[in-house]
Amino acid sequence: MITKTSFLFKLLFFLWVIPVVSFANRSNAYNAAHHTPGVVPSDFDADWRKGVTSGYYLGFTSLADELRDLRRPADIPVTEGFIKNLYLDFHYANQEFNMGFFKDDSNTSLSQNDTLVEHDAYGITFGMTLGDNPNLDIRIPLAVSHFEVGHVDDSGMIAGIELFPNYRINEYIAWGLNIAHLNSSSDFPMFDESMTSVSFETLAESSQAYGMNWSGRLSVGRYFPSNDVNDESFFLVKAAIALHYHLHKNFTMLPFIRFNYSNGDVLTDAKWWDYGAEFILMPNAPWNFSFGIAGVGGNEIIEEGMEFYLSTKGNF
Repeated sequence: MITKTSFLFKLLFFLWVIPVVSFANRSNAYNAAHHTPGVVPSDFDADWRKGVTSGYYLGFTSLADELRDLRRPADIPVTEGFIKNLYLDFHYANQEFNMGFFKDDSNTSLSQNDTLVEHDAYGITFGMTLGDNPNLDIRIPLAVSHFEVGHVDDSGMIAGIELFPNYRINEYIAWGLNIAHLNSSSDFPMFDESMTSVSFETLAESSQAYGMNWSGRLSVGRYFPSNDVNDESFFLVKAAIALHYHLHKNFTMLPFIRFNYSNGDVLTDAKWWDYGAEFILMPNAPWNFSFGIAGVGGNEIIEEGMEFYLSTKGNF
């Protein structure tokens, strides 16, 4: 026969002990990163991550060279050679993620007060355009990455290739098919992942008037992530627009904004914004230079995200 005292004790045990055990299981990432001695990056299993988080793939959210002039400067003659231009981009990107990065994130105090995961990428991208019309844009991104989870950190490598065959309908509109593959590797299992994507993209740019014009880019793509636990594909739509302020014949300011939306539950956040500004020096010369800054907003997992880049491009 169950007495009132024993029933009360069992009720208290259920209401207090079980949640404490559950919380301990949910906080394994936090404890491993901050309190457990001898923890190494390989202890952070891939299945600790909630899903695919945008941000730590160079090229996945990078905006460099995405909204530059669609048209070739009119006063630069087109070479008869096969290579039409070359460019070189230097990147630095930093992202900080909150506790929502992990699969078990139900403790709201940790989610709100702890930026547990940080990633830095130091990258360089080689690129060229081949052919006349249609064109083939080729990019090869390479980056040294540094992951930090609490007091545990490790360096890794990000590498890939991007092919963008495109056709210019006229000097204002173009479309193409973007095929890309990126791979991230380090001693952290939860960061080791490859990303393959195929997307249809269309670009448009207005004619210059009153010292300014605009350009836009729409991308609808299918993305295929792959690691130990995340291998479900997803669609991602990216719509971007930029304004080109021609402040001087040798200086153009280009603020831009991009909205990203994904369906399904693969990404940790289904929608977010990218925004920033680029400053192009000598835009009408065979060689031009640009520097820019881009950020991330409206993402529940990315607490802070910033990208800086310096680029040079030569038209032949």
